[in-house]
Amino acid sequence: MRKTLFIIGVYLAPIFLFGQQANKQLNISPKCKFSIAPQELSFEVTTKECEKDLIIHSFTLYSKDFCSPAIIKWCFPANDIQFVWTPEFQGGLKPNWYLQILTSRATTQAPILCFINGNNQNKYSIAASDALNTIEMKAGVSEETSEIEITLKIYPEAFKFNTKYLFDLRIDKRNIPYWQTLKEVSEWWASFENYEPLSVPDVAKKPMYSTWYTFHQELDVQEVIDECRIAKSLGCETVIIDDGWQTLDNNRGYSFTGDWKPERIPNMKAFVDSIHQLGMKFILWYSVPFVGNQSEAKKRFEGKFLNNLPAQETYKLDPRYPEVREYLISIYKAAIQDWDIDGFKLDFVDQFKEDENIPPANELMDFSSVNRATDRLLTNVMKELKSIKPDILIEFRQRYIGPLMRKYGNMFRATDCPYGLHDNRIRVSNVRLLSGNTATHSDMLMWHPNETKEVAALQLLNVMFSVPQISIRLESFPKEHIAMLNFWLKFWNDHRDALLEGEFEPYYPNLNYPFIVGKSENTLVAGLYTSHAVIPVNVQEQVEKVYIINASGYNKVMVDFQRNSAKWNLTIYDCSGKVIEQKTILGKGIVKLNVPFSGLVEFIRLSI
Repeated sequence: MRKTLFIIGVYLAPIFLFGQQANKQLNISPKCKFSIAPQELSFEVTTKECEKDLIIHSFTLYSKDFCSPAIIKWCFPANDIQFVWTPEFQGGLKPNWYLQILTSRATTQAPILCFINGNNQNKYSIAASDALNTIEMKAGVSEETSEIEITLKIYPEAFKFNTKYLFDLRIDKRNIPYWQTLKEVSEWWASFENYEPLSVPDVAKKPMYSTWYTFHQELDVQEVIDECRIAKSLGCETVIIDDGWQTLDNNRGYSFTGDWKPERIPNMKAFVDSIHQLGMKFILWYSVPFVGNQSEAKKRFEGKFLNNLPAQETYKLDPRYPEVREYLISIYKAAIQDWDIDGFKLDFVDQFKEDENIPPANELMDFSSVNRATDRLLTNVMKELKSIKPDILIEFRQRYIGPLMRKYGNMFRATDCPYGLHDNRIRVSNVRLLSGNTATHSDMLMWHPNETKEVAALQLLNVMFSVPQISIRLESFPKEHIAMLNFWLKFWNDHRDALLEGEFEPYYPNLNYPFIVGKSENTLVAGLYTSHAVIPVNVQEQVEKVYIINASGYNKVMVDFQRNSAKWNLTIYDCSGKVIEQKTILGKGIVKLNVPFSGLVEFIRLSI
């Protein structure tokens, strides 16, 4: 059945922009019109209605000599839409001449736009099946018609593999919570044969200690071991050794990357063994594409670079060469075999990308497409590493968090936002919404030792619905800060089933997620991130425990029990776990509570 309620025009970019040639048109129904130009590009489209208001359009584009982007356009009425969500940006609607573009490819973002109303409901979402090739998606309001115009641009690299290009567009107009829409899109991508996500070891879902903000490149082995000893006592199960281990240079650039010899830590195996003796896993950082100006690898691979980054004093390797891929794989294999490390933080893989400045393909390459070569590289990396350690840990950070990246990694981290607690909350929420069971990690948490414990706690409380990564000098911070961390990390570990692995409901993305709810079978945890708001708690009968995290910056919490059915034992804690108040209450209507800044409310069901 073909039930299509939009108009699609398929053009080559010069034709779309300048209109210099007439388009041929094909009407497949009274409400669906396709245009295409020039004659060299032809197409077919079929439509499947999966259920009411959920449609998949399957496109096949043909070209013998395709050298310009294909553009697919359509529009729909802007009815009850206040917000557009994407993995890269979100906000109010923009005019169609405003250049707000989402670009996705193998190692960058995901091809999806989700339009939402003011009550967290999906109104119209668009997802493309192709997460490998470069696709641009743009949405804007037509000032003449009050419609939203959608533009998809498909780059010529999609035709390098074949003159026939196939992809699906999934359009969801169901009036359901937007997080349900995004979850189903994530599951749709994961169902594709070549997009199957990497397995996730349990330790990937436990707090970690990172050296980056703490030490930067000035790593000291004994100091790191001492920090890890404290971190382990607080519930951290892994340490991530970041940039600096491979060089004695402290200038923060990448001039000495590419050889991956542990200059600063010559006895790396002993270091790893010391961490293992603490009962912790060991992850090591690598900047995958970079070979610095001072490296031996730069001389070895001369002429096999995508381009260089002068400001960073480094070149970017070209994965289209098989010897480049073999070299990188051999580096990572040796690290496991020689040092017994447990995982990798693989950085900057989004720098593997095509643009007009990269060298043209030649006979020494076995791929002409950078995206396909990168997919082969990372696929083979995973195959080789898992053959040695089946439970290998692999971290990627925003922006490399799309459907294909789940195939190569089992931990996605929010991109760097030091001390940016609100950014951290927004970023982990955005990452988690599309990541399925892939472990979502916070950016590393840091704060000043002179901060109050209540304000310091906000750094952690804003990322409670992700895996926390800690990066402060635990040994030198005040005891009250450590007590606060101990309380909240224990709470996180005790309730991980609801916070990380249960249902995830981040409300009002248009307001930067002012409250977030996580649910397991018998527990509900809500995080409150704005003052003077009422948290709606629709407690099912099987829910035995309800927790409210007060990260509002205010000393009052208002909870709306939307089912008047139970008595609860109420306990209020401060940010270090000290009991402030205990009493029995009836969960009926709006309950106003005095809760300390960065404190916790606990409800334990007593009766039905």
